[in-house]
Amino acid sequence: MIRTILAFVAAAIAMAACTRVQLDRPESDEIRFQVAGYRSTVQSTKAIDDYKNEYAGVPFGAYTWYKGEDPADNAVFMTNQKVSYNSTTNIWAPEGTTFYWPKGGSLDFICYSPYNSSGVPAISENSISYGAWDVSANPDVDLLYADKMTGLTNNSNTYYYMGVPVLFRHALAKLGFSVQLAYSEQTPATGDKTKWEVAVNSITLKDVRQSGSLDISLDSYGSWELPAGRVWTSDGSKTDISLDCSGLTLFTDTTPQDLGSFLVLPQTLDQGQNLVLNLTISTWHDNGSGFGSTPLIVETSVEVGASLAGIALPQWGINQCVKYNLILAPSLADTSNQPTQITFDPAVAEWETVELNAVINI
Repeated sequence: MIRTILAFVAAAIAMAACTRVQLDRPESDEIRFQVAGYRSTVQSTKAIDDYKNEYAGVPFGAYTWYKGEDPADNAVFMTNQKVSYNSTTNIWAPEGTTFYWPKGGSLDFICYSPYNSSGVPAISENSISYGAWDVSANPDVDLLYADKMTGLTNNSNTYYYMGVPVLFRHALAKLGFSVQLAYSEQTPATGDKTKWEVAVNSITLKDVRQSGSLDISLDSYGSWELPAGRVWTSDGSKTDISLDCSGLTLFTDTTPQDLGSFLVLPQTLDQGQNLVLNLTISTWHDNGSGFGSTPLIVETSVEVGASLAGIALPQWGINQCVKYNLILAPSLADTSNQPTQITFDPAVAEWETVELNAVINI
């Protein structure tokens, strides 16, 4: 029997939109790039990180279009140009070639990461398209796309470098998990103690969508318009994801144990996705002489689980990092996740009355 003794605490870290900035004309005429990544927390504490901090050694791709004073002069300027970091000069610049700012007109830029020579994603002046993408086959590839920058005429210093401002956003979603006990020891009014130890044998996310496609286009304000629900279009296939919990034993309820994080396809959570844990629960009882070395009972292969649709989070959205804290009750728990004491309900059945007509000869 599967017992639901699992409580969720989930925080969705949603990424907000950026603010456009006016660009000044600095000294250099060579086209350079300044890259950053955007994040925020549920308390709306915002930060823009240096791209290099998390993506050191990861080049990105750039598409650029020239806009002339005469529209007839408009032309493609860069097509899937690889951009990399030079640690000696501390600049991001096109790799293997040098581009210079035109004297007149302006340039529009769309960038993506990581760089892919085969043209994934497909990018036009007004759209970005990720075709069939399987996160399970590319578990470490964090797909990023940048806000489109338009009307630029020179490098500027907006974030961390002198160059074209490139503010990346995550195309996928990211999940993080931690686990802890709701309680590990109880001392009731009777004075005797009970303690628990829980070995986590396995944690499995079931029926997760990990392959699909994404198409986004610019809206009338020049921002990327995300699909409804901020999710990808799934191809319908399902997969199970096993979390790394090898050697994990819980015997204190004070510190959540971090299980790491990983990328997933953005998806709604009304498609049967659920979480299943397999546990071994050891229970000790102390009547005053100590717990001893042998538990009172050991429950092996106890399965607990919950539907991911059962909490107030409708989806894993594009550019969202969702953190789950799994709180385990090691015994049958009440609605407040506290242990349920064994009590008794005594009753006495009525006497059964038997009437018998009998003749006794003495």
